[in-house]
Amino acid sequence: MMRKKLLICIFAIAAFGTNMFGQEGNVSLKFDARADYNYVKIKDAEDQAGFYGRNLNLMLDGKINSTFEYHLRQRLNVPIGSIGGLLDATDWAYLIYHINDNFSLSAGKQVVAIGGFEYDYAPIDGYFLSAFCNNIPCYELGLSLGFKDNSGKHSLQFQISNSPFITTAFDNMYSYNLLWNGNFDFFKTLYSVNMIEYKKGSYINYIALGNRFEIDNLSLELDYTNRYHGNQDNFFDDFSIVAQLKYSINNSWNLFVKGGYDQNKAQEASTPLDRRWDVCVAPGTNYTFGGAGFEFFPLKDKKDIRIHGYVASSDVEPTEFTFNLGLTWKMQVLNK
Repeated sequence: MMRKKLLICIFAIAAFGTNMFGQEGNVSLKFDARADYNYVKIKDAEDQAGFYGRNLNLMLDGKINSTFEYHLRQRLNVPIGSIGGLLDATDWAYLIYHINDNFSLSAGKQVVAIGGFEYDYAPIDGYFLSAFCNNIPCYELGLSLGFKDNSGKHSLQFQISNSPFITTAFDNMYSYNLLWNGNFDFFKTLYSVNMIEYKKGSYINYIALGNRFEIDNLSLELDYTNRYHGNQDNFFDDFSIVAQLKYSINNSWNLFVKGGYDQNKAQEASTPLDRRWDVCVAPGTNYTFGGAGFEFFPLKDKKDIRIHGYVASSDVEPTEFTFNLGLTWKMQVLNK
């Protein structure tokens, strides 16, 4: 059944893309995939290890004309409707209308506009994550108004979407998001303020500050995400900090170290599920993690094939450490 759905999806998109050729725009069809070997050392228990296919994505991007463009990313390794909705396997499917050189409108399933560079990575490019990024749903149906300055270095996005914490399409819960993407050459930002409905009529607020510093072959990403509910006693009781340092030896090799800390002292650990304010990081959490790894790109002047490896650990028992080795490849099927 999954294979049949996969074929139907591919043929439908191919037919759609072919129809686009008759218009003044262009179309790009790509696949990317990732497979890993994962070994987990577990204290006082049998270790877990094995090969597994992590990602298989189809991406369709194109311009209908100078005013309209569209974007789609479909996970082909996730059954359609597996969670309960037709778009469960669709990361995004949205249309952009360019009002002029500075303003645009977009509608459809989109990335929920939350700041931070760890959050901004595509799932296929993620290795080991904070508790917050491991648990936050990233994609929802919504509307966005975008602004880009004349230099193209700074943009603002105001978005109204379904809450990432809805359980059905008609929960009537929403998320209100404002995201700033800034570029000061050596310093880049992904800052957001968010008001997200986690249950009907109740909101949690985020301030997410993503910072990236780039000097020659060295980059440092430093994210701080504060989560606040109006009934909290202390504004800083619920937050996450993540840092990643990456060094590019040359066009083929990257080395990186990463670590982070998640805390939620806003409520007692015994708080019942239906009374928790933070759905992503459980009350009582004190989670520290870290690790180091490499990325190798064997094709000269291309990033289409990537081999990665890392070792990571955290203070959550019974896991002692994780070793991961993986292969990612990207295939440009169509570009016209």
